[in-house]
Amino acid sequence: MSTSSTPVPEEPRSSNQMTISASTQELADLIDIHLGELRPQDPSWRVADSPISGRGIFATREIAPGEELFREHTLLVGPTAHRSTNLRTCTLCYRLIPGSMDSAALCPAGCGLPVCSECRDSSRHDLECKLFRKWKPLESERIEPRALRILSVVRCFFLDEAARKLLYAMQANMDRYYMKEVQRAADCFKHFPREQDMLDYFYRTICAFNTNAFEARSNVDGHEVLVRALFPLAGLLNHQCTPNAAHHFENGETIVVCATERIPAGAEITMSYAKLLWSTLARKIFLGMTKHFICKCVRCQDPTESSPLLDAPGFRPGECQCKCERERNIR
Repeated sequence: MSTSSTPVPEEPRSSNQMTISASTQELADLIDIHLGELRPQDPSWRVADSPISGRGIFATREIAPGEELFREHTLLVGPTAHRSTNLRTCTLCYRLIPGSMDSAALCPAGCGLPVCSECRDSSRHDLECKLFRKWKPLESERIEPRALRILSVVRCFFLDEAARKLLYAMQANMDRYYMKEVQRAADCFKHFPREQDMLDYFYRTICAFNTNAFEARSNVDGHEVLVRALFPLAGLLNHQCTPNAAHHFENGETIVVCATERIPAGAEITMSYAKLLWSTLARKIFLGMTKHFICKCVRCQDPTESSPLLDAPGFRPGECQCKCERERNIR
């Protein structure tokens, strides 16, 4: 199927943000369902409207430095499929698949996905395998990164009703690049969906996913791989260049967020989308190009804060006592 023959949703011209289908309280209720047994009995935080941007997370009591705020399992996850990475990684357990040829790593049923021998017969792979085989991959001997990258979005089909509502309740910024992601995936299959409602669903999911996703590091048997993971609660953490929280990953599908300094009751809990050691100019360029906003926090407006060193007046990052990789944050 050629790119030109595949319809793609038109980008609305009035705004670069899609309509959110839930109120802040409805979003908070859906997040509670999503957290399940991981939801603290008495959370130190709450979801509320934010003066920084949209919705955010706020402290309900004083939080001590190093205190764990929450941990969360991913809603959607999939390979980043960067060409610089080893694509012969199982799409389910993230183990490196033995061998040196792509053909040996591909599912023998013909879905075009790399999957290890232990995961091939799992119910989770069975659903994805049947769907990809229905679309008929054009490549049968080589791992196609464009098809692999769309897997995280395809998994939206297998969400339950509450999870789908949560997905649609999340902020979704539009970008022409996201449309191209659908087009590139379509080029990998003979019978990729052409129905407009299906493509709209794909596009809405990609916009929500790319707006909120993290790149998580998963290390299995000494093999490290990057995955794209959507964490709805962690995704609500707004950006500040002097953040009071940071995160680390227990694995590619679980995130842990901790306070890096004392957070008073009522204060918004924030994290940095950029690296803390970057200069103001570098942060502004990065945030403008990747997150489509210009940060106007105290640090960014400080005329003396022009070097990448952490010597700006008022910039006192707290020391997190957990494993948060503060300088490896990737949003």
